[in-house]
Amino acid sequence: PGNAKDTGEITDVTYENILIDHATQWAIWIGPQQAIYGGACSLAWPYLPGSKCPVPSEITWSNILLRNITVRHPSTSPGVILGNATNPIKNLVFDNVKVTNAGLLPWGNSYKCENALGQATGGTDPVPSCFK
Repeated sequence: PGNAKDTGEITDVTYENILIDHATQWAIWIGPQQAIYGGACSLAWPYLPGSKCPVPSEITWSNILLRNITVRHPSTSPGVILGNATNPIKNLVFDNVKVTNAGLLPWGNSYKCENALGQATGGTDPVPSCFK
């Protein structure tokens, strides 16, 4: 949101049976959009020192399912999952989400994962660190 009064909701979303091969950007991104307007998640984040990726508390993410997703040879780490500390992502499920041969930057073979209430099933690998 560009205005403090704005709100948004992303709810009841399923991504299923997807193959992503040699992604040059983030293969999996669940969180605030990257943009160039003030207060947004910087397009340069996390690579440019001092860049930030704030997560608005006014946005609600819930009931998001990724099922049977294969990511092969992404140029970056597996992905980004960013919720807000006071309004975390709720009921995020990775079912058989597999990333192979991920790039080393910026977090190695790990997701950037904060403020998400999620679970991994079906052989998901790697499992996001903030999941149960």
